[in-house]
Amino acid sequence: MTARWDCAVLAAGASRRLGRPKQLLPVGGRTLVRHVVERACASRAARVAVVVGAHALAVRAALDGAAVTVLENPEWEEGLASSIRAAARWAAGRRAAALAIVLADQPEITPHHLNRLAAEHGAGAAAAGSAYRGVLGVPAVFDAALFPALLALSGDRGAAALLAETRAATVPWPAGAVDIDTEADVVRLRAADLTRQSDDR
Repeated sequence: MTARWDCAVLAAGASRRLGRPKQLLPVGGRTLVRHVVERACASRAARVAVVVGAHALAVRAALDGAAVTVLENPEWEEGLASSIRAAARWAAGRRAAALAIVLADQPEITPHHLNRLAAEHGAGAAAAGSAYRGVLGVPAVFDAALFPALLALSGDRGAAALLAETRAATVPWPAGAVDIDTEADVVRLRAADLTRQSDDR
């Protein structure tokens, strides 16, 4: 049986490349952050948190009524690592067996994929990452034993190096190539019929 695991959606970034909050882009009648959070909540995670920073008030409003814990990250300007630390502190405080980390700009995330990552952890892997574009990255699940390593991250560094160091289990996820950074990405997002996969196994 898979141990209890939590999930954190990182939504604290300023979206400088895009020039406006990507978290608030419309997707299927709701915001991108709400879309990603709802998919995370539909997974087998015991609890879902959302890390906010830049545009915190607007992101909080977009999450109104969602069954999530909102975590303020006052250090968001430092970069991605600060949000990972906030998520790891939260999971450690809850004594979670593992933590799944998801980015708010990955619209193709599904409950099924998160559950697959958690299943790798349940089968004994210290970490499990998503393979796309020839790299191993997030969404990823980290065992509680790795929380100190997550808390030691700094700057705009994500968890990819930690996945490599721990020889993390690999879960193929070609859809991870879809993320939102530029106006061209927004155009592709609007063109995609993301709502037709509402079953999200």
